[in-house]
Amino acid sequence: MSIKSLRQLRGAGRVPAAILALLAPIVACSSGGDGGSGPPPPVVTVAKAPVSGDGQTGTVGQPLANPIRVLVLQDGQPEPGATVTWSAPGTGASVAPTSGVTDAQGLAEATWTLPQAAGARTASAAVAGATGSPVSFSATALPGPATQLALRSGNGQSGEVSTLLAIPLKVRAADQFGNGVAGIVISWQVTGGGGSVAPPTSTTDTSGATTAWTLGATVGVQSAEGAALGLTGSPVAFTATGTPPPPPTVEVSVGNNFFSPPGVTITTGTRVRWTWNSTGAIPHGVESTGVPSFTSSVVLTGNGSVYTFTFNTPGVYSYDCVVHGAAMSGTVTVN
Repeated sequence: MSIKSLRQLRGAGRVPAAILALLAPIVACSSGGDGGSGPPPPVVTVAKAPVSGDGQTGTVGQPLANPIRVLVLQDGQPEPGATVTWSAPGTGASVAPTSGVTDAQGLAEATWTLPQAAGARTASAAVAGATGSPVSFSATALPGPATQLALRSGNGQSGEVSTLLAIPLKVRAADQFGNGVAGIVISWQVTGGGGSVAPPTSTTDTSGATTAWTLGATVGVQSAEGAALGLTGSPVAFTATGTPPPPPTVEVSVGNNFFSPPGVTITTGTRVRWTWNSTGAIPHGVESTGVPSFTSSVVLTGNGSVYTFTFNTPGVYSYDCVVHGAAMSGTVTVN
């Protein structure tokens, strides 16, 4: 009840003046004099300490060299005894302690062990109800020492003998957690079938190291390898299949009512390729006649149509157009 209310009651004859005089100081103190509220609640803030341990670089799975630290203030003054909760995501990551209290200077710290995966990583410190909470810390996790070597790409290809394979051979060096490790020298060599690799040595980046493999003259399986001293999985073996080169080819043009040239002379193992040129919609076919014989084509229509046959047996082979007969003929002499 306010003094004003008491005075109104006195005016109404309900409160004696002596009692009003005794109660007035008590009412005035309890009401704050002007009817206002009490003092504001304290303001608690949390932030990185002046020496915070933020932005360090370390090795995956290992504790950072320096602790991470926060400063807790109440109304701008150090706040001892404030509870700080620490956390760090990622497989293998940890902070110790996970929870602690600030000292007399308002400081708290924890040791951060980095996760097993390399790259940019984060940890945090939280104070319940504090402005600025949670506080985030960053660090860079680097791969550990290389422990293993693995095949990445280029295995199991096939290509014409004595030619460069389309895909380079690639291996990758990694630490115990599988992070790629740069700076490892790889020695390359051919182990079967002839051929060569270039360069014979290369150095890994985090994705690996490569070399180009030119096959030898061996038809069938050929082999090569990449090695790094002391690494599990080394040497890494690669295989490839060497395929025979295509036979030499002699070209014959198929026109309307003629073959050009009408007669060709070749050696055994040579391929004859008939190509339809300027024939439009008129059909033609290569038909073997006489003895020895070869496999005839089907009837083909349209410019750019192609028929091929490889002649492996000596002899004189005669042929004509299956549509136009002897009026459109030719010969292949095989020596």
